[in-house]
Amino acid sequence: MSRRAARGLTMLEVSIVLAILAVLAALAYAGYAQLSARTGPQNAAADLSGAFAEARARAVDRQSDVWLIIYPDINPDGDAGAGHGAWFLLEDQSRGFGDAAGPAGQLRFNTFEPPLSIHPAEGQGRLMDSMYLDRYTQRSVRFGASGRLEWDGVFTGLPVSDCSFCSGAPRRGAIVFRSDGSARFVDGAGQPVISAGNGAVNRAASLALLSTDEQREYVFAISAPVGFVDTRTHR
Repeated sequence: MSRRAARGLTMLEVSIVLAILAVLAALAYAGYAQLSARTGPQNAAADLSGAFAEARARAVDRQSDVWLIIYPDINPDGDAGAGHGAWFLLEDQSRGFGDAAGPAGQLRFNTFEPPLSIHPAEGQGRLMDSMYLDRYTQRSVRFGASGRLEWDGVFTGLPVSDCSFCSGAPRRGAIVFRSDGSARFVDGAGQPVISAGNGAVNRAASLALLSTDEQREYVFAISAPVGFVDTRTHR
């Protein structure tokens, strides 16, 4: 064994190795951060698309109403205007969730309040899913619209909005999928959102997700008569 091998590494050599490891770790983290910024909005759009499909299929299969409730700007603590938004998928088996008054102890849309008051009473229905956008990696996505995307085809002229049917404080609204596959929209007070006219645009609503760097956008148009959901993407 050589005399150099026997004495081990010098402090200078150890310092050089640690510096190289630090540089590699920084590069790996930067790559992970960039990947998260790209995949977060994609995952959020895929999850919301899945919620649309599940809501409509469940409503038809179970012959019940299924509510997709949107809060465009709350955080996981339920604070209005302090977060990137949230959505909740709730099956209304009794079809009374939208009634302002009802049996004591049952959850209603007017008493639905994240994060605590979100679970229906036994026999009334169930909360199928929920998602706070702040929980995506690096808080990389929110409800929002950049104004760059426009609808064409049957939805030409439909305004692109973070939530075209949401209102109130906190802002909220809901899409209610029904047993015949159709949908209806309600505002923050639980009142029907009815547009004038019978054209496709006047019987539709829009939602939009936007990456926090505003480079990726996903917009959704929902047709009330058939519950059809169309999607546009800008990357």
